[in-house]
Amino acid sequence: MSPACQLDAETSALRSLLAVLQQEQTLLTAGDVDAHACLLEDKANHVAELSRLADDRHRALCKLGFPASEKGMQHWLALSPDCTRAKWDSLMSLARAAHEANRVNGLLLGQLQTRNRQALAALGLGAPSGLYGASGQADLALQGTRPARVTG
Repeated sequence: MSPACQLDAETSALRSLLAVLQQEQTLLTAGDVDAHACLLEDKANHVAELSRLADDRHRALCKLGFPASEKGMQHWLALSPDCTRAKWDSLMSLARAAHEANRVNGLLLGQLQTRNRQALAALGLGAPSGLYGASGQADLALQGTRPARVTG
């Protein structure tokens, strides 16, 4: 099997991941954390599929005597038809767009996290030793207030 056989499938899978990342960005911009959480499994499945396809491409390269890596792909492409190089370039362009979308989503998540910490601080709640306590669980403690008491 030729490594070129994987390029169309990888491009399709990467387009699907990019669509999920763009949807994620829209939800994060709107502050819709619950809907965002629903995308996480879908996003993970797309990443797993891309990883599988890249592994298949690397195995195909190895069978042809090239290193099972991106460097090996570059060597193989140097001997391949121009149309294969164009497919590879398209795939790499999509990969850069997905990387950038993921970077922006990370920034948006950081902003939401900061806002949540500020809201908790305004309510008198905070994470005294950071976001997580020594147990690995969220460490939210009442600071300077007594717990509410329910009477009935």
